[in-house]
Amino acid sequence: MNKKQIIGIGIVVVLIAIYSGIKIYASNSAEKKINEAIAKAAVFADIDYKKVSVDLIGMDVRISDILVCPANAGKKIKIDEIIIYDIDDKSDIPAFLSMSFRGIELNIKDLGDDAKELKGLGYNDKLMINLNADYTYDNEKKELDIKKIGIGADDAGEINISFRLGNINLKPKEIISLIFTFPQIIFNQAKIEYDDDSLAKRLLNLGAQKNQTNLENFKKSLVQKIENEIKMEKDAFIKNALVEIKKFLENPEKISISAFPSKPYPLAALCVSMTRKILSNCLIFK
Repeated sequence: MNKKQIIGIGIVVVLIAIYSGIKIYASNSAEKKINEAIAKAAVFADIDYKKVSVDLIGMDVRISDILVCPANAGKKIKIDEIIIYDIDDKSDIPAFLSMSFRGIELNIKDLGDDAKELKGLGYNDKLMINLNADYTYDNEKKELDIKKIGIGADDAGEINISFRLGNINLKPKEIISLIFTFPQIIFNQAKIEYDDDSLAKRLLNLGAQKNQTNLENFKKSLVQKIENEIKMEKDAFIKNALVEIKKFLENPEKISISAFPSKPYPLAALCVSMTRKILSNCLIFK
């Protein structure tokens, strides 16, 4: 082994030592903050975990093997991993947050009356749920940008929602007054995406069985009702949403519905309008 090789190996060893040292420090620092957060949440839940690690390349914090027992509840919730990609740890209410929960174990037998419905869809043991959240809040502009709120389950599907709201105050002292300022909150845009992993197909099959018909005839009857609603609908957004629903029924793989109003719209007025339309149009599925 020549001198250059020895020097090269030495540099690699030093870099590995530095990397390991920084990672240990970062992990210890992250674990300290996590323990502080858990202490604050102790009133609401008992939380335990096995390991905290930090990925120095992306500085992601990973918390593994978590057990959560909500206050006054005997059942513990198991979570395989929580990943914190980015977080504002200097504010009581983070101005930005990006994180995911992977492998939330949901035992169907613990769901009471809902367990019967899920078993009717072919889910008999447990569901593994994944959650994702990514948002930023601009305190000066009073704008909340929900880049992503997602929930998915193995052998079911995944839904992701994004939207942007204006004139919303998320200061800790003002948070309780949101219910009173709701009419002043402005809606800017929104998008809903759903990717099916058998849930829609299970629902359609169950619907066909309850209506004592085959799957194709059941889908045709739903599509026909949707087409009738499309012809009568005057609201452009609702009409476009119904068109997308029709396409999804014909080929239940994925669906995407977006709303981009030409000018900011009061959220309260939109919710009232949407609720009326949804309640009206939901009758077609009965």
